[in-house]
Amino acid sequence: MTVTAPARRLEAPGPTSGSPGGAPVPDGGSGSLLGRVVTQLRTLTGARSAWVVRVDEAAGTWAVDVGEGAGAPPEDLVAAVVREQAPVVVTVPDATVLAVPVRRGPRVIGVCAVAGDADVALSPTDRGLAELFADYAALALVDHGPLGGRTLLEAVRQELAWVERAGGLRTDLVTVGNGTLDDARAEEILRVVQEALVNVVAHAGAGRVQVGVLHGPGTVTVLVEDDGSGFDATGHGGLHEAASGAQRGLVAMSARARRLDGELEIGTGTGGGTLLRLTVPCGPEPVASGRARPSVLVAARRPVVRAGVVRQLQLGAPDLGMVSEVDLGAAHDLTAACRLLGPDVLVVEPDLLPADLTAALDALAALPRAPAVVLLAEACADHALRTAVTAGARGCVDPDDGERLVEVVTAAGRGESTFRPDQLGRLAAAPRSRGITAREREVCDLVARGMTDRQIATALRISAKTVEKHVGSLLRKTGARNRTMLVAVGP
Repeated sequence: MTVTAPARRLEAPGPTSGSPGGAPVPDGGSGSLLGRVVTQLRTLTGARSAWVVRVDEAAGTWAVDVGEGAGAPPEDLVAAVVREQAPVVVTVPDATVLAVPVRRGPRVIGVCAVAGDADVALSPTDRGLAELFADYAALALVDHGPLGGRTLLEAVRQELAWVERAGGLRTDLVTVGNGTLDDARAEEILRVVQEALVNVVAHAGAGRVQVGVLHGPGTVTVLVEDDGSGFDATGHGGLHEAASGAQRGLVAMSARARRLDGELEIGTGTGGGTLLRLTVPCGPEPVASGRARPSVLVAARRPVVRAGVVRQLQLGAPDLGMVSEVDLGAAHDLTAACRLLGPDVLVVEPDLLPADLTAALDALAALPRAPAVVLLAEACADHALRTAVTAGARGCVDPDDGERLVEVVTAAGRGESTFRPDQLGRLAAAPRSRGITAREREVCDLVARGMTDRQIATALRISAKTVEKHVGSLLRKTGARNRTMLVAVGP
């Protein structure tokens, strides 16, 4: 294909010439793989110049990694190859330049280019040689550090921007906590994210993909979830379907996880698509994986409150797993974060929830992995307290009461509700005009003592089936979801 100018350009790294012979380019030397690729490509095609260009399509930039001969490839040529996803030939005043894409799956990660004299046409054989050496160039390019001076989050954001452009997918990035990763570890994690995203674009048939990055004490966890065709464990070791290209698939990602001393879990996500979870130790004294212990997500408006709660739980509750914080400004963001991150306990300030507290807590309870909710407030009005308890909240605690905070959150992680005596008294003192009968009050009192239906039946000299009906009636009239909540709200 011959073009004169592309519709969209990539940004070149500094001044470039419109034709070969302008800016100097790096010489890879004969010892490197890219250096050998360039040398052999130039020799076999008889070209006067040859280059291997690295393309970062997500960042919209390119740079010449290795070159032999004069100058650099025309900037328009590199942009045209990325746009067309196919070999491109351009003619400039003193040369004819052929460029072929270097691929990694559906992504163009580089360009192999050769320049010959303007009066000598490049043959189909020359094109075939360039495409052959592009495969070798791909091996070297994917093993080169992918961060390029970016942080992990910056790189992930740019990868998601590529997903939106290349696949037309909607994307979300959720970050929890802050942490520092060495470049080697961050690059391996980014490669796993890239492999997962390439697979989603190429094979998942998805409309949306979410990435979560969670910094915990001594660990970092990365999640990639899509709403596509789902995980096929028997599908040739791939996520959705076997895909060509270097360093992609379960085998490659598992190998990276092992090199990081991490854990890789891949299965079906909440929407029927694929959920990938990579947990990697990142501190001098990594903690054990918290998946078997309750994980906690703290949501508060002020960073100092979030950090304080996280610190108190980390120091005072060793039985908890990962304790993380999230900065969110809207209830729908909170629900989305819980859907993706799947905490066992959510500690949240009430003002991050909408005025309809019942609807907000119902939305959280409807999640496939519903968290136990603990409200974080210095004081909770009687109406709000009763509404929260009726909707399933496990407790309400002052963030400054560290000992009580640890007690309530730990109990919530066990599925238990914990309220102070004064809170229970306020709940019991609430209006009782609910049509509750004297017998139902008797049953409720015995439930509060921890008696079973059979024990209550014996004490009241009625059948266990009748006790069961009374308990069901109490649950309906009080709005309680279970016996524990029934005891908390009282009759």
